[in-house]
Amino acid sequence: MNVFSLISDYMLFGLSIFILAGSIFISFKTGFIQLRFLPKLLKALRASKQDQKEGSHTIPPFKALFTAMSTTLGIGTIVGPIIAIRWGGPGALLGFILTAFFGSAATYLEVVLSVKYRQRLPSGQILGGPMQYLKHIISPGAAKWYAIFGCILMSAWSATQANQLVSILASPLLGKYNIPSLLSAGVVSITIFIILMGGIKRISSISSKLIPPMFIIYMVSICFILFSNIDKFGTVFHTIFQSAFSPYAMASGALVGGVISALRWGVFKGTYATEAGVGTQAIPHSMAETNDPNTQGILAMFSTFTAGFVSFLSGFVALITDTWQDPGLPLGISMVAASFKIYFSYIGVAMVLVITFLFAFGTILGNSYNGSQCFLYLTAPKKIKYYYAGTALTIFLGSLLETKTIWSLIDFGLIFLVVPHMAALILSMYKQPKIAHA
Repeated sequence: MNVFSLISDYMLFGLSIFILAGSIFISFKTGFIQLRFLPKLLKALRASKQDQKEGSHTIPPFKALFTAMSTTLGIGTIVGPIIAIRWGGPGALLGFILTAFFGSAATYLEVVLSVKYRQRLPSGQILGGPMQYLKHIISPGAAKWYAIFGCILMSAWSATQANQLVSILASPLLGKYNIPSLLSAGVVSITIFIILMGGIKRISSISSKLIPPMFIIYMVSICFILFSNIDKFGTVFHTIFQSAFSPYAMASGALVGGVISALRWGVFKGTYATEAGVGTQAIPHSMAETNDPNTQGILAMFSTFTAGFVSFLSGFVALITDTWQDPGLPLGISMVAASFKIYFSYIGVAMVLVITFLFAFGTILGNSYNGSQCFLYLTAPKKIKYYYAGTALTIFLGSLLETKTIWSLIDFGLIFLVVPHMAALILSMYKQPKIAHA
């Protein structure tokens, strides 16, 4: 490992500790809202599904949830844990559990604050998201900082999803049916641009249709693999804990694991997968047609729990099938395809292709919309088409980059977004003490 990699690892380890510590603090200050509000979460899910009220610039609470989930249930959810295991050892999966559990409290808080502080323009358009409460809790400068890096990161985040989609479409696994990267990158970027120009209603409508089928297809598939290997569960769990508390030897002979690796890779990629504490989930939720911030915050926790659960199962499947140690597989979605191919033959590869398309497409839409709201905070609404065009260009270029390169850029970009945002959430516990007793 070179000096730069060592320094970057410890920097991101420090950030992971900050994210986890902040989420634990919020959990204590809210009286572990993720446990207290579990019955109300189920009630809120039922109520939001029945409530289809919307305004000219707002969407029903249930569609707000699906739009938020379209960003959390993405390629990062299924590939992130495998990358974390590959680089940090099997113990990294414990970091995903910690992030999902404690991070759900941070998700609740950011959505409550976003709905409370959102602004409605004379035209009826809503300006929401972390920028609105950062402005009040820290300063207008902090809000602009978040908006600037939010624009950049959301475009790059969308590019990572497109990168994996284009990668699987060009994979040799598809044989003569594979599609050249340039062609698929162009089609994806142009399609995304057209949909984004339709605004939140078109995005939420598509997201609400994409989420259920992609979730069901993926969960049924991985559950089949898991139940086919129940006898291996004990061994896999032993491997996870052994790796977390002592180095673990990979097939290549390299040592990975330990507490530092588990937290650095598990918590950091867990934050990437669940978006807990990042603030991006708050943006679509702030567009919900509701006057009850607490209920919307409770609803938002479902997204974090779901993303954490799916991430853990994805990583568990990689450990059961042992594809994470195969040096012949490129880092990313190909590892998932290899696991599916073992149990479903070439039909499994086709299933991964469909799943990747649904996950990636939904997440690109959600992230691009979130980035557009950051852009709107900095400039006039009539200029939003320039952001959409820039996002489409970023998606096109990012689709052609090496997987490791673009994911590394996202890791560092997240630092500039998470630090001021998590600081604002912690400060809000002192400035808004009533939230803790909601």
